Amino acid sequence: MTSPLPADPPRLPVADGVPAGWHRLHPLTPVVRAGGRLFALLVVLGGIALANQRQDGGQIIPDLVIIALALSGGFVSWLVTRWQVADGVLRIDTGLIRRDSRRFPLSQVQAIDVVQSGLARILGLAELQLRVAGGDASRGGRLACLRLADAERLRAELLAYSTVARSAEAVQAGGAGPAGALPAQATAADPTAAAPGASVTQAGAPAAPERQLFRVRSGRLAVAIALSRPGAIAFAVVVAVTAFVAATGKTAATATFLPIAIGIAATVWRWFNGEYGTTVGAAPDGLRLRSGLIQTTAETIRPGRVQAVRLVEPLAWRPFGWCRLEVDVAGPRVRRESRAETRGLRALIPVGTKAEVTQMLGALLTSQLMPDKPAPKRVRFKAPLQFHFLAFGSDDNYVVASHGRVTRTTTWVPLEKVQSVRWIQGPVQRWLGLSSVRLDVAGKRVTGAIEDRADAEARDLLMRLPDLARAARARAG
Repeated sequence: MTSPLPADPPRLPVADGVPAGWHRLHPLTPVVRAGGRLFALLVVLGGIALANQRQDGGQIIPDLVIIALALSGGFVSWLVTRWQVADGVLRIDTGLIRRDSRRFPLSQVQAIDVVQSGLARILGLAELQLRVAGGDASRGGRLACLRLADAERLRAELLAYSTVARSAEAVQAGGAGPAGALPAQATAADPTAAAPGASVTQAGAPAAPERQLFRVRSGRLAVAIALSRPGAIAFAVVVAVTAFVAATGKTAATATFLPIAIGIAATVWRWFNGEYGTTVGAAPDGLRLRSGLIQTTAETIRPGRVQAVRLVEPLAWRPFGWCRLEVDVAGPRVRRESRAETRGLRALIPVGTKAEVTQMLGALLTSQLMPDKPAPKRVRFKAPLQFHFLAFGSDDNYVVASHGRVTRTTTWVPLEKVQSVRWIQGPVQRWLGLSSVRLDVAGKRVTGAIEDRADAEARDLLMRLPDLARAARARAG
């Protein structure tokens, strides 16, 4: 038997720090999942029904039946979906003909995001998206939808339980405590008692203090997007259309440019909508990232999940002293309601000043290493436009490298996250006595590229970096 979420107040039954028993999603979940497609479906089917009615008045009833059947699919999906938290595992069961039961061990949860599409915000609902190490969250690590208050409370409790479970596993790995046992005192009344890094305690307890590190300025974000590549393309299209109309006087011909204009407008809107209101705060459980105008996302980037950090300085932004800071976060990419799979990179600072970036780097890195070793002078013959940006630096914890022709990109890679080290030499490099070294991290969305070094230096790096990475992993535990 399934039991619905309590109506008033929105409080979940709790046992051992997590909700107990089987639960359904919110009844309005099918409406949120359908989103804009629901309106389009109603328009199309409604138009067909009206057309059939004009031809033959007796066809209206079958058309209404077809519309009802088409819209009932989401309700059936909601009806056969239920979830439960028991024995440290989140279980999600769904399917009518073909049953699908997914289990997500809370000890492997990397993060839990709270996502609200525009329609979900209107209805006061939210979606929980789990990021599990080695899992595919886009195929089932999600609870859509719950009441916003329930979603935030459940997220806090699951994260607290996840911290306790990982601590217990670490103790067991060290030989202390019986296998398979969680610290009962910690999970019974206060899951954060054994996990001081958890963000929230039991339902109703206050959240951990949060120190704001950054908040994007909306006007600056709009100007930065206008000065970006999509903005430049949009400006070029407007100039081309204006010049064409002025030369020919045929305004109807501008319809040719309509698909291009729609595509550019959609790109610019997704960028602005996704990064509007970006706020980053430092809390005991990690960096808390919130962003979005119509669709909002709340995410906690826990310590140890950052695979690489990337600083981007576009040419058009440099006169204003602006730059962009992104992180490559461990875990699978997650499908959103209103767009395809999101990028693996998170923009902690969509556009900000050097001072803001320096403060954020202090929260991300244990040492703010800079690329202080320039490339050999003979690299000018191979890459004259990129030469003045090529540099790298390293210590016992990080490798940092910079490159770029028009846009300067600086990448920090924690040595403990390095999966492989590659030595590369092209024909021009061979002629000039140069070679490159690449450091790969999980997911390969960002690669630490030490470009165009002298052969002897590159081979020395190839020999030393694996040992440094092994030592960094040992220190990290």
